[in-house]
Amino acid sequence: MAASLKSPIVQSKQIAKQILDHHTEVVVNKFEDHLFIIATQYMKMGTILQVTRDILTHDIQDNIPMFSTKVLLGKDEPITHVMAKTIVTALNPLVPVIMSLAIKDTSPDTVHSITDMIKSCL
Repeated sequence: MAASLKSPIVQSKQIAKQILDHHTEVVVNKFEDHLFIIATQYMKMGTILQVTRDILTHDIQDNIPMFSTKVLLGKDEPITHVMAKTIVTALNPLVPVIMSLAIKDTSPDTVHSITDMIKSCL
């Protein structure tokens, strides 16, 4: 019997680099119906959020993607929601995202660099 070639159930990629003197790692796991993204500067899981896509209908522009965040586990802090929405808005995925964030430096430059790292894994 010939073995059939199936794609893996989960596609996973990771990348690491220094961002403003902080070792940063990103892991992106693509499932059929979700993305699972880990971004850490502590080398462990952080606050886990669910990010879902909402569509806002606008008269001038047809559909504007908006994203809702919900903390599933960890500290529910406003900066965590801001980082998650900023990252996911830049990615504009069509599927829901589960994201783990453990970030020491929450500056806009760091969030932008992390977003670029995630994009390189997609």
